[in-house]
Amino acid sequence: MKKLIFALFVAVAATSSTSAQEYKKVFFKTQTVETNDVKVTIDGAVATARETKFKIKLINKTNDYLIYKPAESTFKIGGKSYNPTEKWVIIRPNDDGSSVLNIPGTEFLVAADYDFVLDGLYRVNTNTGGIATPDFKLPASVNDFKAGNFTVNVVKVKKTTARTDAGFKATYNGDKIGIFEPNKIAMKMPDGKEYANYHSDRKPEVFEKGKEDSFTVAWKDIPTTSGDMQKDEMTILWRDAFKEVTPDKMKSQNFTILFDKETSELKGK
Repeated sequence: MKKLIFALFVAVAATSSTSAQEYKKVFFKTQTVETNDVKVTIDGAVATARETKFKIKLINKTNDYLIYKPAESTFKIGGKSYNPTEKWVIIRPNDDGSSVLNIPGTEFLVAADYDFVLDGLYRVNTNTGGIATPDFKLPASVNDFKAGNFTVNVVKVKKTTARTDAGFKATYNGDKIGIFEPNKIAMKMPDGKEYANYHSDRKPEVFEKGKEDSFTVAWKDIPTTSGDMQKDEMTILWRDAFKEVTPDKMKSQNFTILFDKETSELKGK
């Protein structure tokens, strides 16, 4: 009896070993899940002797920003859990974004399904009040200013009668989400009239903690009856351009990443 049990054990072990070594690359099926807020597609999932990975595409169906923090998601393979380390994905309203999630390791070349928990999706509503920000004079009398947890530095200013450009670099150091909206900015001329930022059609910028980004505000063809942009003092009105928002975490989603035997047989040996 002991010999029979041992023989069965050897046979099972050999079969498992053969299954594990059968493929040089294991392929998995593409799948899509859709809710009222987001459409998620997992595509190109493969495992090799070095890693397992796939591309995740997120379509934002809302009028808010979505932020995906991959490190909060989990691969569950062979009874163990692994977290990806890729950078945040920031998705504008009614737009899409993607990332390739990669877990390095030698233990994933197995012809079997595994689980993936999509966590770390956040919704950011930008329809909120702005941070009180002091008006900024041109020509500049200071090289930097603060707007809440934003630090903003002057990079370059060019004033002519026909056009004025002012370049800045903003850094966000808060623990929430920083928002910069160019369409909120106006220029006040000496006669008191206000003019919209020439770049007001540009999309808002989203900042996580420590992120810095450069932006330019500009005005052109302002009537000289309001003031000569080259000679006269101008005042940038920031209004609600700088915001700080607490993101709302969305419900996690569970996926079973399904082994694709047909493709693995065709391409993986």
